[in-house]
Amino acid sequence: MEEQYCHFTDVPKANYLIAGWRRQWSDGGDISSGLSRYLINKTKAKKIGEMSSEIGHICFPFHIAGTHDIFRPRVSFEDGLPSSPPTWENVFYDAGDGLVIFRGNEPWYDIERYGEAFFEAINRLGIEKTITIEGYNGPAPPELERRVSCVYSDSSMRDDLDKYGFQYSNYGSTSRQGPTIGMALVNLAHYKYPQNQVLRIGAMAPMYPFTTQKNRQVGINTDHRAYYDIMRRLKDMCDLSIDLSELRDLGDKESAALKKTLDRISENNQEAKEIIEKAATEYEYKSYSDESENVYPSQADDLP
Repeated sequence: MEEQYCHFTDVPKANYLIAGWRRQWSDGGDISSGLSRYLINKTKAKKIGEMSSEIGHICFPFHIAGTHDIFRPRVSFEDGLPSSPPTWENVFYDAGDGLVIFRGNEPWYDIERYGEAFFEAINRLGIEKTITIEGYNGPAPPELERRVSCVYSDSSMRDDLDKYGFQYSNYGSTSRQGPTIGMALVNLAHYKYPQNQVLRIGAMAPMYPFTTQKNRQVGINTDHRAYYDIMRRLKDMCDLSIDLSELRDLGDKESAALKKTLDRISENNQEAKEIIEKAATEYEYKSYSDESENVYPSQADDLP
């Protein structure tokens, strides 16, 4: 394919790409935007390329009614003079270890064009497998492993995926449900770019349907335990050398703090206590650390 929509300053030897998006729908627990940012900083990844300004002009809005600058491109000035053109962040980073990280903004328009740019880039880089990471909120007991579900583009991937404790999503099979950006790219790969293997991983970040006395929803806004449970799988799948101890420790602290909050709420609010107990009873996940234990039903129609 002739290069149209992506520009690279360097094309390293790479096998895997992990992708996350800022300002996107499926970013519960700050998993998509936050984990991609964490990996870039942790690995000291080097910027090697980005989608072109043409993609920005086609796929992104300037303004949405009721907003100020949330959707506008970044610009900068020095001494009153423009120093950079308007840009949306859709950037590729070399993390070493055969890994490229992509961090972008979810497109608002023309997913086909955005997908063309995305697949142009991964084919230029020679990527063997692309993993998109996303998150969603739900009443997950904080002391337990996070539920990690997936959808994938090629049936030949299934035997390998079975090794990693994924739940296979039936999202959209019983009623109309629109895809996340990660799901959309899996779908495009399956039907339009079958030479590419794309895996979308989604994890549930704890969030409960009630608030504290300070009117804050009870949950974990940035869920490092979800980061950890995703990266344990990807470390083995992609043979990465990244140290996950920091994510484990942060996740343990956040989860313990939420558990303490839930216990306190349960003591004083019977309705909340029933919600918490019901969530614990109905929670389903599949352990990756030891698949002989804690194995619950692996399919659910509403798993995103």
